[in-house]
Amino acid sequence: MLNNKFKEIVKNLEENLETKKDLAYAKSQVMELTMVYLDELDRLENVYKEKVAICEHRLDTLEVAMQKFDSDLFQDTEEGEDTDLEPIKCPYCNTNFFIEFDNTKKEIKCPDCKNMIELDWGNFEDDM
Repeated sequence: MLNNKFKEIVKNLEENLETKKDLAYAKSQVMELTMVYLDELDRLENVYKEKVAICEHRLDTLEVAMQKFDSDLFQDTEEGEDTDLEPIKCPYCNTNFFIEFDNTKKEIKCPDCKNMIELDWGNFEDDM
């Protein structure tokens, strides 16, 4: 498509310019503009490739960190049992976090906003 448009422009120049000198000058200017355009496309492609490489590196780093976090969070306790982590959502700032199940705790401090959150364990004791 681009090649056809380029040929059309050159044909229009040939038909509308009277002297060979003017035609040669116009063609050289079109070629120079084309080369500048192609150089800019190459530059943008290189910038794109660099940014993709940076994003891929960051993603790899994040995946390693997430695997470590997952391993640390869900590793077995010394007794060989999984720890019981309960999800908590702060009613004040909507921060989500986990705490270890302990039906003796009645409240906990939010790690973000530092407000005290009342804990309602429900009937978890009956489930044991």
